[in-house]
Amino acid sequence: MMPTHASADEQLKDQAIRLALSGDTIGARETVSGVSDRRYLRDVWQMMLFIESERGNVQAVKDTIVSCPDRSLLASHFYLELPQVFVKAGDRSGAIEIAKAMGEAGTLPLIGVAAHLAQDGDVAGVREALSHLDDEELRTMILRKVSSLQPKGERLDTRGLKTNQGASDTLAA
Repeated sequence: MMPTHASADEQLKDQAIRLALSGDTIGARETVSGVSDRRYLRDVWQMMLFIESERGNVQAVKDTIVSCPDRSLLASHFYLELPQVFVKAGDRSGAIEIAKAMGEAGTLPLIGVAAHLAQDGDVAGVREALSHLDDEELRTMILRKVSSLQPKGERLDTRGLKTNQGASDTLAA
């Protein structure tokens, strides 16, 4: 016989999602802290992330990522696509900030942001995005590849691009 009432974890999950939908992310985070079932935890954290991304709130997305007690709860195709969602909406800096908040999981999304910006011809954006990659070899290799695809007058100067150096400091005309 199947139980006819929801478990305490399921009730907390539903309550946390309702709070997130109403805009009370702090309340949602407090409520989800009472959930012990990993399936429900994953549902709530991913839903909070989705809600904030739909609102276009970069800071709330970053806060949700950073406040999640176990980043594996966020792991999904949607999570990895978050920076692309923001860059496609025209928020280059938001996309980069979100990828940085993702830590190591943000490396591929950051490269994806750079690829999107390269496709749009946004050389400054490519340099800004790649300046946040820790792996200097990877950063240089990608910059060289992007540069080789640019018309001669618009090639990137790959010298002097250092980790976390601001875009305004690294642009070469």
